[in-house]
Amino acid sequence: PAIGAGACLATACDLRVGSATRTKLGFTFSSLGIPSGMGGSYLLPQAIGPSAATEALLTAKVFNGTEAHQVGLLHRLISSSSSEDTSDNQSNRVKEAAHALASQIAQQHPLATRSMTRSIRLQHDSNLEMALHREAHAQAMCYARSDWGKGLDALVARVPPTFDDYHNA
Repeated sequence: PAIGAGACLATACDLRVGSATRTKLGFTFSSLGIPSGMGGSYLLPQAIGPSAATEALLTAKVFNGTEAHQVGLLHRLISSSSSEDTSDNQSNRVKEAAHALASQIAQQHPLATRSMTRSIRLQHDSNLEMALHREAHAQAMCYARSDWGKGLDALVARVPPTFDDYHNA
């Protein structure tokens, strides 16, 4: 479960994977008599929209995994494989799904994924013109790299792309 600050921390993540039966995300600040903290009033509306966020914050809503997926708090939902699925088994399946997703992302060009993530995050604070400018700038930076054609070459050859190590760039 991620309740209060934990739920806000989860909302700050770019991608969220959870279990249909074990996940709990709660924005219970109002039940404690305090306003949301940790960016909850900023991040939650971006994740689920202003009306749903207002309701969740004002009613101290605790979402189960299915509800969280339906409103967009979880983008990937791992359902139980059977009624006898243990808590540990479900947790392991969520971890495996999150690891597989991270591995898939790690296979992509790091400068491209970094610039797209940055642009997605900044889109809430800008307009279309600024987003187009950021994207054009990021593409130009990637085109200037010596390995910019590796992804296209791999696509044509029908093999996974391999990029230079830019993770520390």
